[in-house]
Amino acid sequence: MQFLNPLMYDEYVLGRAKAGSIFERLTFFDSNLHSLSDFQLAIVGLDEPSLTAFRNRFYALEDHFQLPICDLGLLKNDKNLEGNIETLKSSTNLIIIGGKPLSFQSTTAVVGQRLENKVNERYISYQRHKSNLKDYNQADEFQNVSLGELRSNLRMVEPLLRECSQMIFNLNAIRMSDLGIEASNMVGITLEEASQITRYAGLSESMKCIQFPNLQPQFSFGNVTNEFGQSVSTMAWYYVEGILCLNYEDPAEDDHISYVVNTEYFEEPITFLKGEKSGKWWMKYGENDDYHPCMYEDFMQSRAGNIPDRLYKYCLS
Repeated sequence: MQFLNPLMYDEYVLGRAKAGSIFERLTFFDSNLHSLSDFQLAIVGLDEPSLTAFRNRFYALEDHFQLPICDLGLLKNDKNLEGNIETLKSSTNLIIIGGKPLSFQSTTAVVGQRLENKVNERYISYQRHKSNLKDYNQADEFQNVSLGELRSNLRMVEPLLRECSQMIFNLNAIRMSDLGIEASNMVGITLEEASQITRYAGLSESMKCIQFPNLQPQFSFGNVTNEFGQSVSTMAWYYVEGILCLNYEDPAEDDHISYVVNTEYFEEPITFLKGEKSGKWWMKYGENDDYHPCMYEDFMQSRAGNIPDRLYKYCLS
């Protein structure tokens, strides 16, 4: 893989690994390692300061996973950057550290302050007062989750993430006080909520990678290395825990508990499925073979005769 630039870990500079830490089971990519299929997770950086800050914190965390993890070093910023990332994603789950937010061809979950009207992107925790009015009016409200909606029910993020192949997590979505930064903008999700979102990402069967872009230039206060490294390493840890707890299920093939709800609003019934292994929920309308991720709350509201608005989109499409 000529597009990789291995960056070995310097224990003297970044701190010695303690017993039971992630570092103890880590493998570093070199010219003798030609395949990533033996690893369940790989980590790659797009800029050295961000990757160094992340390594210093993440590799010192406790290893609850016992997963084969490979540190790929830096990804060369050539003209085929997105193509190289697709090559890595085809072999293993991927954590991308630093760089500018990437552009992906398939459906992407974007956690950040602003809502944009892009076909392949679903926005999480966006703030209406920071989103362009035209984009806000044109965006599909059922495919995005605002900060207020997320705060009222964080679980509504999980079905959305099951339809995404990757996530871009901008740190500006997090409340600045949670990052230890003195700033006037105090609106955002907490670091605990951010970690739960990344855990849901790890639990998604379709999710293959998560990127934490380099937002260091926005951090004009405090210790940049600590702000970036500590927060991102915490979110990455819970993303990996989600991967560890993932149970693959196919709503069209695996055995599930099925519930049929008849309603006066539609001619055909709505069928809800509950996964036997994961506890996840899906729904479909009538004889349609397309299953859509949903929540237990959607089933309960539908059974009570109060069809959630976002389910109308699926039933009427």
